[in-house]
Amino acid sequence: MEQVAVTAASAEAATKQGSQAPLFANLASVVTGSDLPAGLKQAVLDVLAQQTPLNSGLDGADVESAFQKSGLFFEASLAAGARAPAGTAPDLKAALLVLRQTLTTLETAAPRAAAIPAATTGTPQVATAPAQAAGEAAQSAAASGPEIAQTPRNANLAAAVLAEIAGNAQQAAMPRTMSAGLAASLLQEAMQNLPRLTGNVPGSNKAVPDGHSFEAAARATPPPFRGALPSPQAIASPSLAPDTPLSATVHRLLDDTDAAIARQTLLQVASLPDRTDASGHRIDPAVPQWNFEIPFATPQGTAMAQFEISRDGAGESADPAKQAWRARFTLNVEPAGPVHALITLNGDKTFVRMWAERPATVQQLRAGIGELNQALTRAELKPGDILVREGTPPQPAPARAGHFLDRAT
Repeated sequence: MEQVAVTAASAEAATKQGSQAPLFANLASVVTGSDLPAGLKQAVLDVLAQQTPLNSGLDGADVESAFQKSGLFFEASLAAGARAPAGTAPDLKAALLVLRQTLTTLETAAPRAAAIPAATTGTPQVATAPAQAAGEAAQSAAASGPEIAQTPRNANLAAAVLAEIAGNAQQAAMPRTMSAGLAASLLQEAMQNLPRLTGNVPGSNKAVPDGHSFEAAARATPPPFRGALPSPQAIASPSLAPDTPLSATVHRLLDDTDAAIARQTLLQVASLPDRTDASGHRIDPAVPQWNFEIPFATPQGTAMAQFEISRDGAGESADPAKQAWRARFTLNVEPAGPVHALITLNGDKTFVRMWAERPATVQQLRAGIGELNQALTRAELKPGDILVREGTPPQPAPARAGHFLDRAT
């Protein structure tokens, strides 16, 4: 049943998923609109509040917090009885579900909603329903509350590299696994997503120039799956203006929200144990691996960074200190462009590999190796080799075809 549910959820989500960047861009653009209903505005603010500032002050605690509220553990948290503070969304996926329900309610009552004042009282109450429904689905699907995965130790190692990349970009710019119960929840969520028409936003005479070209590029982001390299995602420009009519705003935001939720589903499926990775190799269910994304707030807009955190050599040593942790991520912020990083914590040493697709960024990163060494030392990490290369990381090796015997000989 789990395999069937996960397969169905994956197939459904893969046809809708896209980068979450266009959604964040449009939300930031329309949040100041004067005709935005109060309930919708609050739902928009709750999603935007899930961003993490990307600057030189970023530390391990920030990365750990962003990991926990990425949406990866939403159903697991609900099944475990975790509660968020009143009036706040526990994580990004919860905020997206509330936003979608609010938008769906407005779209259903579109003719009437146009005449309702912005201070409507019905929307806020409706907005709380998706989180409650998701919680009931997760709790009924899981016989026992799943254990929520813990963040790998020393989250500072990723934060130090992110801060280094962010610092270089700003300087240049200035001149756990989840239980089987989750599968049922994923299936229910996938089946609730109705296909929507895509294309130009109707009713808007103030579209942002080239907005759809940015959106098309973001939509082309390949779906995440276990074992694949993280995908760089460019910061999107909004395709909605603050004065776009409410009906057009709701229609476009629903498309963007559906794409974002579908991507969240695929990230969760990619983090399930006992799966086959991109190379065709069977994954050891005892080895944890998490795939998630963090929306980083930058001066240019929201940068979506895709992460993969995993443990190597789980069966080689019973001593946790001798087990290697690996974190890889991809970030695309102008003017640095796409930067890919692989950080390995092996024993008492931390090894860093970075790839930049632009020669100027390679030079900047190499010039900052000394500072990165100091940052790792301050984080109580013993620096190992730090290498910066031009290009992209090597692709995973394809699965072996097998061995064949020529019986004729």
